[in-house]
Formats: sequence, C-alpha cells, structure tokens
Amino acid sequence: MQGKVLYFMLLISVVVIWGATFPIMKLSLQYISPVMLLSFRFILSAALMLPIVFKNKMLIERKNVILGIVGGILLFLAYYTQTVGLEYTTSSQSGLITGMYVVLLPIISLLYLKIKLNKVDVIAVSIGFIGLILMSSLKFSSAYTFGDILTFFCAIFYGLQTAYVFKYTKYLDSMVFTFYQLLMVGVLSSIFVPFSWEPSGLLKPIVIFTIVFTALFASFFAILINTRVLQYIEPTAAGVIYVGEPVFAVISSILILKEIPTMDIILGGIIIVVAMLIETLHKYVETKNSINIPQ
Repeated sequence: MQGKVLYFMLLISVVVIWGATFPIMKLSLQYISPVMLLSFRFILSAALMLPIVFKNKMLIERKNVILGIVGGILLFLAYYTQTVGLEYTTSSQSGLITGMYVVLLPIISLLYLKIKLNKVDVIAVSIGFIGLILMSSLKFSSAYTFGDILTFFCAIFYGLQTAYVFKYTKYLDSMVFTFYQLLMVGVLSSIFVPFSWEPSGLLKPIVIFTIVFTALFASFFAILINTRVLQYIEPTAAGVIYVGEPVFAVISSILILKEIPTMDIILGGIIIVVAMLIETLHKYVETKNSINIPQ
C-alpha cells in the first residue's frame, strides 16, 4: 500500500511539472521561436535517454525505428501546434484545451482502434465541447481564437499519438520506442530552426531555464516515472491524476504570469475538467468490473 501511495505521489509531481511548463514556455516564447524551443528541448531530452537505451539490442530493430519515427511525427505535430498556439492564447487556456485530448480519445479510439463508443463516452465528449465553446466564445479577439484552434489541433494530435502508443507499445521496448519519438520531435523541429533563428534569445536566463526544465523534468523525468509507475497502477487510475494537469496549468499561470482568468474561462475550464473526470472515472470503473474476465 505504501508503495502504491508513493507511485501516486510521483505521478502527481509529474502532473504539477507538466502544468508548470505552460507559463514558463509562454515567457520564453517572447525571445525565441516555437521550433527553437522544441528543438533544444527534445534533442536534450533524447540525449539524456541515450545512455539508458544505448546498449539495448532493440535500438537498431527496424520495427522499433519505424514505429518510433511515426509516433515522433504525431508527437511533433502535437507539440508544434501547442507551442505556436501558446503564442496567441493564454497559458491557462492552452493547458485546459490541451487536456481535451482525454475527452477526444474515445472518438479517436473509435475511428483508429475500432473501439466502440458507449453512452458515457458520448456524454463526456459533448460536455467537453460545451466547455471548449464557452472558453473560446466570440468575446475573445481573433488572435485568441486562432490560438485556441491551434491548441485544439494539439489535443487531436496528442489523442492520435496516445492511441498510436496504446496500439503498438505492447509489442515494443517502451524506452526505445520513447527515445525515437523524442529524437524525431527534436530533428523535425531542427529542420525549421534556420527559418526562425533567434540566437540572442538563447542567452536569456528564462529561455535557458525553460529548455533545461522541460527537457530534464517535463520530458526525461516524466517519461521514466510514467514507465515505472504504470507497471504497478492501472492506466485508468493514473488517468484521473492526469486530469489535474490543466488545473495546475491554470494555477501556475496565475502564480507565475499573474493571469486573471475570465468567468468564461473559469466556467469552461471547470466543464472540461468535469468531462475529463467523467471519462477517466468511467474507464476506471469499467476496468475494475472486467478485471477478472478472461481476455
């Protein structure tokens, strides 16, 4: 029991870290381009993982390489749309809309994995969209609406990447699979760096801190914790904790950026979190009820 509590506490620490990345990335984007930030972050995180996977025989297996690259492309699209979107919307909204991937996952699973929707899935998706519409109402400027739309695409791509990982990770070495995904995001981002090179921004303390913090803690540390913890607790139970990410994103944005959410954002955010909780708790109960059923 004590071990399980420790694993839950470690997961909570990961979620807090993920939430904190939104405001610090927002600050760094004042000085460097999104692709520069992503390039340095993911090249560094892949380099940190290299000693762990270097002697793994699966590192050079064709299947691991190809599937890891495809997963990395999806992950790049998710982070690129999120990071560019963050330039045009608030840190709080970015965190909340990104969290919509939990609600979108049932639809993506239906289309990609052929997993049928049930009534609870439909209810959760509908509630989530109501919250999203409320947050992105016509009261916002066109710039903010553009940022919200990009971030919504991030939620779609992240949902696709999550479903993709779910489908293939059971057949692969999880660390090697993750390494290639991180490396691919870094490589794809680096391709576009020459078109938005801002070398002076790299010397800013907040930029250096953001790159190190996101690479070391939000990517490397978080992946190691997730890989370890999900061996001992159910993914659906962990999903309930993941719901806290947008909440901590809002709290971090208030503390770091002094953002004051409008009533629309607060209500829309609460509705989105409720939708996420409905979906994850339903999956948790569903798993508990079927745990003794032979597969």
